[in-house]
Amino acid sequence: PLSFAGKVHVMTSIVGICRLSLDLLGDYAIADLSDNTKQARLCDRNYPAMRDAVLRSHPWNCALARARLPVMAEAPAFGFSRQYQLPADCLRLLPLTVGGYYDTGTIAHRVEGRRVLTDAEAPLDIIYVRRLTDPTDFDPLLVDAVAARLAWQIGYNLTGSRTLAADARQTYFDKLGEARAIDGVEGTISPVENSSWLEARN
Repeated sequence: PLSFAGKVHVMTSIVGICRLSLDLLGDYAIADLSDNTKQARLCDRNYPAMRDAVLRSHPWNCALARARLPVMAEAPAFGFSRQYQLPADCLRLLPLTVGGYYDTGTIAHRVEGRRVLTDAEAPLDIIYVRRLTDPTDFDPLLVDAVAARLAWQIGYNLTGSRTLAADARQTYFDKLGEARAIDGVEGTISPVENSSWLEARN
């Protein structure tokens, strides 16, 4: 598998991440996403969706946020007694737990659209993966994962090589595995970190 070993991420930018993707594919670099080139057009069109997909695929420490939600006036039609509106930047809700701790047991709930349905009383404390739009906030492993996911997405269209695209796919999953291991060192690992990586790989 291809690797970004030895690269230092200083003043990370969207263009910089796209250049890493093109490096993976052995293609020409771009100066700006507005360049009139196939490389720039593919990166510009696919980067936002791939960024969000990678953020949603793993509970990245740099993307976690907490919120205390007020209950909505309208109750669900059936099944649960209350519903709460998710934050606008929420890409993924982590399992609801008592007090937000991993070892206190989960609270029964469902996510439907942009709402959380549950019997839990207000305010509802949540931890979620938020949409990060400023790449200077990215962990270096997230930078590499987004670059690899983008290379996987645009690889065949750009190069016509299924091998390069497959190598980028493998690099992406390698980065998710590395991030999972690092998260386990930085704090108590949660059940969602184990299951999300396995689900993504399958």
